[in-house]
Amino acid sequence: MWFTASLLFKAVESSDKGDECIWEERIVLIEALNELEAKAGAEMLGRREEHEYGVASTHVGTVEWKFVQIERIYRVEDQVLRSGAQLFSRFLRQAEVEALLTPFPDDDSL
Repeated sequence: MWFTASLLFKAVESSDKGDECIWEERIVLIEALNELEAKAGAEMLGRREEHEYGVASTHVGTVEWKFVQIERIYRVEDQVLRSGAQLFSRFLRQAEVEALLTPFPDDDSL
């Protein structure tokens, strides 16, 4: 069976002053026999994707992307993956839609 897993990652700066963090939601495709196996595979993938890198800006130092949690596992109904197959679906509140539609500022405006 196929599943999608919504993984949450958080960017942690070495010079973190308590400012608002940047989060990443990453939706990945997992092949597994059942939801429990899919969750284990997603957890392993999330941990493997953690990484750190230096930033040239003197006020940041390093950024470490940490895997925080699996937000949800979603069973893909179509077993044959083809163009147009639904991989993920969720219901949203108005505030969630507004947050999704609010773009990040351009790097030039920072």
